[in-house]
Amino acid sequence: MSERKDNSSKQVLLSVLGVAILVVAVVGVSFAAFTFVGTGTKENTVSTGAITMTYSENSDGITLTDAMPMTDEAGKALVDTKNEAGEYTTKNTFRFSVGATVTGTTSIAYEIAAIKKEIAENALGNNDVKLYLASVAGETETAVKEPTHYTPIADATEVGTPAGAMILTSGTITSTQTTNYVLKMWLDKDYQIVNGEPSKSFTVTLNVYGKAA
Repeated sequence: MSERKDNSSKQVLLSVLGVAILVVAVVGVSFAAFTFVGTGTKENTVSTGAITMTYSENSDGITLTDAMPMTDEAGKALVDTKNEAGEYTTKNTFRFSVGATVTGTTSIAYEIAAIKKEIAENALGNNDVKLYLASVAGETETAVKEPTHYTPIADATEVGTPAGAMILTSGTITSTQTTNYVLKMWLDKDYQIVNGEPSKSFTVTLNVYGKAA
């Protein structure tokens, strides 16, 4: 009788351990599938089984150097240029796509954010530049974030965007989809260029953050 109880106890213990391991495994998979950070690089694709981010650019963001001030209308109308290899070469624009494969009742919260690269010398200020985000379908661009000065958030978000970043758009993905975007950045029309002043620059990289909603 004692031996039977001992065997039963062992079976219960093994079952509990098995459940615990399964729970840990599920949590681990969920974290891997729904929490990500992607920085744009040329043809950079990051897949977790649920989310894919693709960037088709020559660099990981936009850098303004020796730029001339322009109106919001002119900035929004900036057009991409390509080299002979078919690669985008325009310094003021950055193209990328965000896709997700969603099954069942799963939903994914996401945030697309620009992160300013700190420059030690001759850096433009946050209010010297304008950023504009649009979704792209064929040749049609639809405004997602109207022209806005670089506006950093004070605290990190629950989705994962760090303090100091600028959130360009956010939302929840509930079905399988891929959205194409273009980010444009230019020098504010009111910026005063001073003769003899060293050239100033401003750089942002683009990150996409997400987690299970």
